[in-house]
Amino acid sequence: MKVLSKAILPALIASVLSGNAWSQDDCVEIQGTPPGLYATTDEGRTYLVKDGKTIELGPGQAGFADESGVKCIKKPPEFLDWPCSTQAAQSRMFNTYTIDELTDKNKIQEIITRYFDVPEVLAPIPDWVDGEYNAVFAYKDLLQYASSDYWYNPDPERPFMDPKRPRSLLVSLYVGINKVVIDNYEIDPLRKDLESDQIPVTFVFNDSNVVPISYFGPNVSIEEVRKAFFERGIKLADVPIWWLGDYHLLATIAEFEKFFDIPPLENISAEKQQAIRAELESEGFTRKPFIVTIMSESASMVIDQPERLRVAASMGIKEMPVVFNFIEPDMVLARCGPGTPVGYGSNAISGETTPPGGAVIPPNAPAVPPPPDPDVSNS
Repeated sequence: MKVLSKAILPALIASVLSGNAWSQDDCVEIQGTPPGLYATTDEGRTYLVKDGKTIELGPGQAGFADESGVKCIKKPPEFLDWPCSTQAAQSRMFNTYTIDELTDKNKIQEIITRYFDVPEVLAPIPDWVDGEYNAVFAYKDLLQYASSDYWYNPDPERPFMDPKRPRSLLVSLYVGINKVVIDNYEIDPLRKDLESDQIPVTFVFNDSNVVPISYFGPNVSIEEVRKAFFERGIKLADVPIWWLGDYHLLATIAEFEKFFDIPPLENISAEKQQAIRAELESEGFTRKPFIVTIMSESASMVIDQPERLRVAASMGIKEMPVVFNFIEPDMVLARCGPGTPVGYGSNAISGETTPPGGAVIPPNAPAVPPPPDPDVSNS
């Protein structure tokens, strides 16, 4: 009999329950510290349930419950944030500075340079989902950093400028491979939506072992993502808003079956099949892709909603969207701010991009996507 370690349990709970995921649109602000039950999540998922209402908390998120019910909290009280004040968190994190400390006329370039060369990052980190941003920049100044790189894909069945999507352009930076990636999906629709060439910008500073999904080329598979994380410590940048259908990649049922136990159709009740079909026919994957959680310590993966996956395949859906979560030993500290994870060295992506001799890539060296393995089938 296999025994599950404590480290794997949060992810397994998430895999069972994440179909009822909450979004930050439902969060509230609380004044002071009123009496009640407070909960915060550092790894996996936490669920608060009262009177039939379920609140799901992901890493770095907090919830509150009192006699009136349960709710998520936009800004947790300071006493819940004890991990970020520890020496371990401080030694992991990059140095910080404020927007007022920028001195160059080309402020975008100064932000990029300070991240790649020092590295240091802007603080505080905006709550961009709630409408916050770092600064406003001209459209023409942003275009010079445009490229074909991307770190997520939006669901084509949902209008991109959904009312729930924040009106802030994300610029994602990767110190491990010296990449600046502008959200190409959003820049022109946002400019049109705002009717202005002055665009609010949020800079996303990633940990040193994070890469965009385009790093692996156009046909990346679950197997490549899994192998990169287990063997090289590389993980994918987070998709912006998965509850609006954003996802990392598409995979076939055959690829899912390679790594997960997907129940046969006859083992799923007719009533459940009917409910899943109705949901997929009306909404597709515009509200939720499939979530794969990869855990470094147990070297394992779990997937949520395997029954939904089997029913989708039975409906003739050839490829299904996937979002990846990565569980690392220092995940409790990762939410405190970007930095270099424990055990990954200083600002480097290692593995197949490592130069001869086993050295790591220095901060300013170019990096290329790893060549595909001949035994890996990209679907």
